[in-house]
Amino acid sequence: MRNRMLATVAALALIGLCGALTQAQGRGAPSVVPKLATDKTMFWPAADIEARWKENEALKRNNSRLFDGPTNISANVRIVAGEDPPLVHETTADLWIVTAGTAVARTDGTLVENGGTSAIVNPMVRSVHTGDVLYVPPGVPHHFTQMNGFRAWLMRFDTLGLVRTRPPLAAQGPSAAPKLSTDKTMFWAAADIDARWKENEALKRINSRIFDGPANISANVRIVLPGDLPQAHEETADLWLVTAGEAIARTDGEIVDSNGTKTIRNGVTRTVRAGDLLYVPPGVPHHFTDVKGFRAWLIRYDVERWSGKL
Repeated sequence: MRNRMLATVAALALIGLCGALTQAQGRGAPSVVPKLATDKTMFWPAADIEARWKENEALKRNNSRLFDGPTNISANVRIVAGEDPPLVHETTADLWIVTAGTAVARTDGTLVENGGTSAIVNPMVRSVHTGDVLYVPPGVPHHFTQMNGFRAWLMRFDTLGLVRTRPPLAAQGPSAAPKLSTDKTMFWAAADIDARWKENEALKRINSRIFDGPANISANVRIVLPGDLPQAHEETADLWLVTAGEAIARTDGEIVDSNGTKTIRNGVTRTVRAGDLLYVPPGVPHHFTDVKGFRAWLIRYDVERWSGKL
């Protein structure tokens, strides 16, 4: 009888524990952030991204991280809560791509403490709107106020303390893009970005690069032309944030020559649309066809030849 009672108590305790775990998960307990794949593409559809922004807003949670990579590379679905204090990241840089709403960005200057409250003295003050892009180097203060439906992609990566693990590649020609600033923010207005996409389309030029950084980091205003061939980049990874239109993405598998034409065999085929995110690791084939008004941010990283030192 006593054993039966003990078994009953244990069963009830187990049920209670399972219920508590279920409730905790329902309250938005943190999930495991995946590491960047090394041998196949990763894909997040727009519906998933939208759900993450809505959940952030409902839970008053600032961030939902999509992945972690080497040298502190990450992609984050970001909002800003009204009570957020000014911040400084000593080793990592922030690239904010505003996707909705507005805010006032207070950056640069000097971060000071006054009676337990942080403030930026002599800041650069600018309004940020949908389509704007803001880069914040390591060690530079930044703060957002007066948020109105503000949503953004936050791409984070190391630009300091990086050590090469293999010799650098040979230079592949000059670049007209500016180098990332080390001591102050950089800003590109939505009108500038849109003009770059329009110029790409008018000139049938696939790319306009807005900056170059260490470890082959770059940000690119990208289109795809119908005749573009399949590619595989042996050293760098591609992160495609689709902003407009659609295309068929043919990825993975292997590039083969078929009657004098390159094609991808045994690959993955998926339609990509505005709001989708596609990650292509080094060495993995990728190709876009059936393009219809396709525009994207292409964030490129070197994920193989560097390690973090700090």
